[in-house]
Amino acid sequence: MKRAALLFALLGALTAPAAASAHPLGNFTVNRFSGIELSGGRAYVKYVLDMAEIPAFQERQKITDERAYEAGLAERIGRGLRLRVGGQAIALTPVVHELAFPPGMAGLRTLRFEAVYASPAITGDATGIDFADTNFRDRIGWKEVVLGADRGARVSSSTVPATSISEELLAYPKDLLSSPLEVTQARASVTPGDGNGAAPTLLSRQQLASRVAVRDTGDGGFASLIARDRLSLGFVLLSLLVAMFWGAAHAFSPGHGKAIVAGRLATQFCSV
Repeated sequence: MKRAALLFALLGALTAPAAASAHPLGNFTVNRFSGIELSGGRAYVKYVLDMAEIPAFQERQKITDERAYEAGLAERIGRGLRLRVGGQAIALTPVVHELAFPPGMAGLRTLRFEAVYASPAITGDATGIDFADTNFRDRIGWKEVVLGADRGARVSSSTVPATSISEELLAYPKDLLSSPLEVTQARASVTPGDGNGAAPTLLSRQQLASRVAVRDTGDGGFASLIARDRLSLGFVLLSLLVAMFWGAAHAFSPGHGKAIVAGRLATQFCSV
């Protein structure tokens, strides 16, 4: 029965016309974001999971109690997060989490899950941090890791940026949809601060239920010109004049003058 339901869902997703409600990265993707935040003397990880229509449909078949599923998902994802501080493995404990099912295409739902995990207190001077997200390793999709610090903690160097280019999987950059990020690890040199710091905040359940979006990153230079739907007559005429000028100039560049002379001599020789 579940296989038949999955087949109908798959057919519906594949045959439905393209619409704004379709997931921008494709119906089969499982997209992940890990935001590591060194705040005071603790490390926090904000984890975001964005499942497109088909994997979300498969997950929903497992749910009998939504709250129990949410808590279980938080535990399962936590086990797939690897954090090492100064070479020592550190346990991450779920602090808070939220789950929602935003609308997708063909009447299907997507799945969005957010959670915050906390480490024990980190003491001492400058140290190294290694992080890896091993969840959903066999699934295609966007994979992003960022790392930042506040409340007295400092980052000396990092292999990942401090801010998310996908706005934590809420607005995917348009120019990266065909080649999404694939970053699941991070390494940094940090100096802890004091105290517990402040844990990252989550979106409300109502905000989570909103569709993800595509952020237009914009084009510059020549790309922005050829991407225009309509060009003015003046612009077209100016472009033709510029093209004619540079074409003539190119003909007089080294090598081209010889070809012109040779062509002229050949014409005169043949006419004799």
